[in-house]
Formats: sequence, C-alpha cells, structure tokens
Amino acid sequence: MKNMKTILMVLIAGLMIKPALGQDIDVKVDTRQLEASVERIAETAVEHVIGSFGNDHKHEGQLQEQSTQEVEIPLTSPGERGTLNVESRNGRIKIVGYDGRVVKVKMTKYGKKVDKNTSKDGMRLISNGGFNFEASERNNNVKVENEGWNSRVDFEIQVPKNFDLKLRSYNNGHINVEDIDGELDVESYNGPITLLNIGGSASASTYNGAVKATFTSVTADVPMNFDTYNGDVDITVPAGTKFSTKMRTNREIYTDFESFSLIQTKPTRNRDERRGGTSIKFENWVQGALNGGGAEVTMKTRNGNIYIRKN
Repeated sequence: MKNMKTILMVLIAGLMIKPALGQDIDVKVDTRQLEASVERIAETAVEHVIGSFGNDHKHEGQLQEQSTQEVEIPLTSPGERGTLNVESRNGRIKIVGYDGRVVKVKMTKYGKKVDKNTSKDGMRLISNGGFNFEASERNNNVKVENEGWNSRVDFEIQVPKNFDLKLRSYNNGHINVEDIDGELDVESYNGPITLLNIGGSASASTYNGAVKATFTSVTADVPMNFDTYNGDVDITVPAGTKFSTKMRTNREIYTDFESFSLIQTKPTRNRDERRGGTSIKFENWVQGALNGGGAEVTMKTRNGNIYIRKN
C-alpha cells in the first residue's frame, strides 16, 4: 500500500507541476490534501484488485447458459419449520419463500458456448462437463452444495416460508432472499446481499456490494448484524420496531424515523496491568436508539452510507 501511494503521489504531483518548456513556475502544493486524495485513490485501486479475485475472470456477457437441472427435495415433516443450508463456491443464490411442502431447486450452469463450427487442434467442443451438486435432507434440515470452483452454477430455490436460512457464496456471490419468515444467516465474499419481505431476524455480511434488508416484522430481543466493506447498508423496518444500534462508516448516516435518537459514544479504556498506564480510544462508532432501544443491531461499512428506513 505504501509503495503504491508513493508512486501515485509522484505521478499526480508530476501532472500538477509540469511546466511548459523554458518557463519558471512557482507551485505551492497542499501536501496534506494531496496525500489524502492519493490515499483514497490507492485504497480504491487495491479494493478493485482484491475484488477481482472473486470473479471468474470473464465478463458476464461472454458467459453462455449451458444447461439447467431441476430437483425436488421432499421434507420429513411437511408444514413444520425447517432449515436450508446452501454453500456455493461459484454462483449466485436466490431463495424465494412459497406456500409449498417441498424444496424446489433449479440450477443453471454457465460455460463456453458449444459451437460445432469452431475447433481446437482439429477437435470441436461438445461439452463443458456436468453438474457438481449434492443435496441432502434429514428431519426438515436441507443442505445444498455446489463444490465446483471453475464452473459457475446459479441456484434458484423455493422453500416453505417458515424456513431458517444459512447461505454462503464465494465467487459471483450475489445473494437474494424474498418472502421468508425465519432466522437468516447470510454471507457473500463478492456480491451484494438483498433481503426483501423478511419476517424474523438476519445477519448479513459481504465484502463487495451493498447490504439491503426490508423487514415486514422483526423478532424482538434478537441481535442482528449488517456488514460490508464496499457498499451501502440499507435497512427498512416497521414503524414500531425497537432496537439499539452501533454504526460505523467513513461516510454518512440517514434515517426518516423521528423516534431515532443518538447516544453519546463513550471511549474504550484499557489499563496495562504489566506496564502501568491507561489508553483511551474512540473507534468511530455512532450509537443510537430506535423507539427507546432494544436488542443491539450492528451496521458497518467502510465505503458507503448507512440508511435506516421506516416501512
């Protein structure tokens, strides 16, 4: 990071002070402002490089839909609450709640287009391989897994509305959930997370992308967490929802709740018992209470705003 900042500072400074040939020029540069600008540019460049590791190194327009498969997973106790655990190495996950009694899984695999008119070393491509997929069910606990890293497979899964979810996605990791009444544990390495018409509680974390959650109801006294590095955190809850919140961002925080109040943040104090002395630190947290406070809701982003909206 330091080397990159140094290089960028030299390049930018060179552009700023480059004189015409044969001229003397007196330039005054605000180094503090320049260093701050360069630091922002350097961080953005590094984040772009890191984020690119999660991609499949192909533009989406170049991916061709190769094939689809659909399976139905029966439940041991239809109608009763269950859990769905999805882990995808490469591909998007979409979960939709419905008034059904089985779990329906649709898989779409992407790869190079099979074209009889193209060849490699005198041979033509006839297949990109099959699906690397496994599903299991036991006592209404359903597990779905895609073990392939090289081939992208998107999941579209329908589950009964009264299901708890645990979702993990890595490459191309967009995650969308709709119409679920349960506890959600959602994590994506590279992609936004969108939760719509959720009743219950949620924990959602990603590195690249916004985190958006819209609740029809919120389970009281259950802590929640919404966390991203690059993107907004955008939470919508019913008007009567009560929670206490810790928020952290380098940008702005907004709300349309009149009943939201800020709480004076206290520093952390640590005493060094071995060496003696005390350290006092403010860690950029903003604390608040909605409708008087309740269970703690943590919201954190590095490069994005935080929104708390009224449903």
